Amino acid sequence: KGGLAAVADASAAAFLRSRRLLTIPGLQQKRGRALAEALSHLARHAEVRQAGGGTGGGAGGVDGGSPGFGPSATSSLTLGDALSVGRAALARLVGEAEAAELLRLGEGGCDGGVVERGPARSISAEVSFPPTSDAARHAETLRGLAATLLRRCAADGRPPRRLVL
Repeated sequence: KGGLAAVADASAAAFLRSRRLLTIPGLQQKRGRALAEALSHLARHAEVRQAGGGTGGGAGGVDGGSPGFGPSATSSLTLGDALSVGRAALARLVGEAEAAELLRLGEGGCDGGVVERGPARSISAEVSFPPTSDAARHAETLRGLAATLLRRCAADGRPPRRLVL
């Protein structure tokens, strides 16, 4: 839930298309729920047409078949599901500007920058080394970590409230 994922540029589009709509920043609240509901509504109508309850020509997609996702799975719809309906149908559902933004996201693009929320809540330093029973090496490692933490605290400008080694 939440978190941060580092994704190489080459795989950003595939990564974003696989994400559930309601987990993508900017689509986590009303905007994402409204899009998911509209897509679910579209899927219900596609199923009715497929079952012979409506008109619609062609196979697949918005004009005559299932757009590739079920009508009751709004919370699990992905950006890829949204884009699978095609640009024209997406624009009819959410408007041209919103459709363009979703398509840009699906291509790995994002206009939103990283927003700093304030100073770090914690400062840490760690080091890994092979198992050893050499007490002198342990002491030297702890002194080095303590010195690193003190430098980081000084650079941060706030006095530490608690130090844990």
